Amino acid sequence: MLARKQTSIKVDPVAWSEVKEIFKEYNLSVSDAINIFLNKVRLEKGMPFDMKLPQQKSFDHIEVLRKRNISVDSSLNIDNIMNEMNNGLS
Repeated sequence: MLARKQTSIKVDPVAWSEVKEIFKEYNLSVSDAINIFLNKVRLEKGMPFDMKLPQQKSFDHIEVLRKRNISVDSSLNIDNIMNEMNNGLS
């Protein structure tokens, strides 16, 4: 067996509990799963899954909201927000 480096990481406790149960189904420890992830990153020389940045259109919509002094608030109706954005872009 290869030598292991002991380290300490900070993780979300809810995620930790949930993934422990998932990995247990694969007969893996969280440490095993982290090592699999690290080696996959090393082999691919990057993240082993797609990571996407927001599209420019999203930034344009946010800018329209800022210019019109529209607060992005969870109580706002999505249809009203979309109408405001579309009116501002035309």
